[in-house]
Amino acid sequence: MSLLSFQKALTDLIASPQLCLQVRAHPAETLSRYDLTPREVTRLKTVVHQQGMSVSCTLYRVNRITPIYTMLPYTCLLLGPALIPLAEEFWEICNKSDLQFKREITLFGDFLLQQITTGSLQNPYLGEIVAMELAINELKFLPRTALLNAPVNEEGLHPLIRLVPFDHEPEPLLIELSRMQIPPFTAGTGEYFLVIDHREEELSFSTLPRKTGAVAL
Repeated sequence: MSLLSFQKALTDLIASPQLCLQVRAHPAETLSRYDLTPREVTRLKTVVHQQGMSVSCTLYRVNRITPIYTMLPYTCLLLGPALIPLAEEFWEICNKSDLQFKREITLFGDFLLQQITTGSLQNPYLGEIVAMELAINELKFLPRTALLNAPVNEEGLHPLIRLVPFDHEPEPLLIELSRMQIPPFTAGTGEYFLVIDHREEELSFSTLPRKTGAVAL
C-alpha cells in the first residue's frame, strides 16, 4: 500500500500547486493523509522544493487548460480574466483528470452551468454559449457516418441534431463573438432555438422560434 500511496501523493502534488505549498509549509500535517513510510515523506518533502516540480505543475495545468481554451473559445472569451481563477477552482474540485478533451470540456462546462445556476457567475450570454459549445463538441465526438441513417428520436430529432435554447437572438450574438468581441449587454431578449446540424460533414446552424419545438429535424 505504501508504494500506491506514494504514487497517489506525487500525482496529487503535480496536479495541485496549492498542495505543494502546503507540503512546503506543513509537510508532516499535509502528508499525514497518505500511508507513507518516513523515507517516502522525506522524498516528497524534497520533491516539492525542486524546480522540476514547478515545471511538472505547469505542464499539468497547460494540458488541462488546452482543451478548454481550444474547444470552448466563446465561453473563454465571455469569461475573460475570470477564466483562470474559475479553472483553478474547477481543478481543485475535479482533480482527477485523464486529460481527455471530451471529458474535460464536459466537466468544465457542467461546472460553469452550475455556477450560473447558483448565481456565482452572472453574464446574460454565458449559459447559452456554454450550452451551445457543449452541444457542438458532443456532436463532433459522435460517429457521424454511422448515425447518418439513424431514425429520429421521440422528440422528432435526428441524433446528429441538437437544439440549444437561447434567450437572445443567436445570429447577432454569434457574429459578435466570431469577431472575438464581447457583445454589449443590451441585446433584446426572446425565446429561440439554435439548431446545430451535423448531418453534413460541416456543422450548420439555423434559428427557430422556441415555440416551434422540434418537429422531424
